[in-house]
Amino acid sequence: MRASATRSASTPDRLDPAYFERLFAGTGLAVFACDTTGRILGWNEEGERLFGRRPRAVESASVRDLLPEADRRVLDEQLKSLLETLEPTEFRTCLTDDSAGACEYAVWLAPVRGADGGLQGVSIWFHDITARLQLRRSMRKRERLTTLGALAGSIAHHYNNLLCGIATSLEFALNMNTPAAMRRSLQRTADAVNRAVRLTRQLLAFAQADYRAADQADLTEIVTYYCDQNEARLVERGVALKLDFQPLPVVALPREAMLIVLDNLVTNAVEAMPRGGTLTVGLRRRDEDRVVLSVGDTGAGIRPEHMERLFEPFFTTKGVLGAGGTQQAGMGLAVAYGLISEMHGLITASNAPGGGARFEVTLPITQPC
Repeated sequence: MRASATRSASTPDRLDPAYFERLFAGTGLAVFACDTTGRILGWNEEGERLFGRRPRAVESASVRDLLPEADRRVLDEQLKSLLETLEPTEFRTCLTDDSAGACEYAVWLAPVRGADGGLQGVSIWFHDITARLQLRRSMRKRERLTTLGALAGSIAHHYNNLLCGIATSLEFALNMNTPAAMRRSLQRTADAVNRAVRLTRQLLAFAQADYRAADQADLTEIVTYYCDQNEARLVERGVALKLDFQPLPVVALPREAMLIVLDNLVTNAVEAMPRGGTLTVGLRRRDEDRVVLSVGDTGAGIRPEHMERLFEPFFTTKGVLGAGGTQQAGMGLAVAYGLISEMHGLITASNAPGGGARFEVTLPITQPC
């Protein structure tokens, strides 16, 4: 600890060791003094309370043994990194408390250097972040509800258009005298119903993003699965699928949400190529902390006056809402933007130099707390 430049005259040059004991006792954090393998050498009262053990039960134990099975490997990796770099590291864990239930903790590992500057041990700190995370999730839900409330008028208008189209098509079908004409009217009704179903699914995906977070999968696996499942559909539309994948580390993301994002971006690209073309889906690493998913088409590109409004709900360049052949109804890119924001990512759009549009989704390799 570096002495303050504003020491009072009564402050001794060297702090009493008891001061440091009181310092750690009053941090409000569980602190463990460990050797370089994670074996516990000492602890403060909060550390004893956290694990609900008497001192002699903790003595000579390892912090690794106090963590859930799934997080022990993470601790081993963090200790290895600290020993190699002598830099503090951090990870998250979930511990069960008999009185408070499941609590989420940020676990900090910091090197303890000896007088010669060498590594003498490791301090491991547990900070209860349950309340902070609950507050953050609550604020996100409120923001999402506010956004959905602002959309209510547009949604009502869009569903009104759909229902009017359905009612008109059914009335035509009832008055048709030939089976062929009746089928055409009923097909228009079915198309409108499908658009309503798709819109409902998009809105639910945006409103329930937190509930989908438990369905985790690797980004590369998600993209590969989607492309395999939809390549035949693209061929039917005259669209050639080109994959440009680079090796990536495991990036755990909510599977269902990412499939919705992919489907929205791909559908948007296919609709931009009514006469067919090439759809390019790419994966690459941007830097040490981020990866990029890209979706590009060979369509007409994005007009400059549309660029700023692309991610606005119900903004569409494909005809009147509730009519036409589009399946997106102006919600696809807005939902993709909302879901990617939930994943702490960023989605951007641009025109490719050789023609067509290109959407890039930048995502963190590790989701922050």
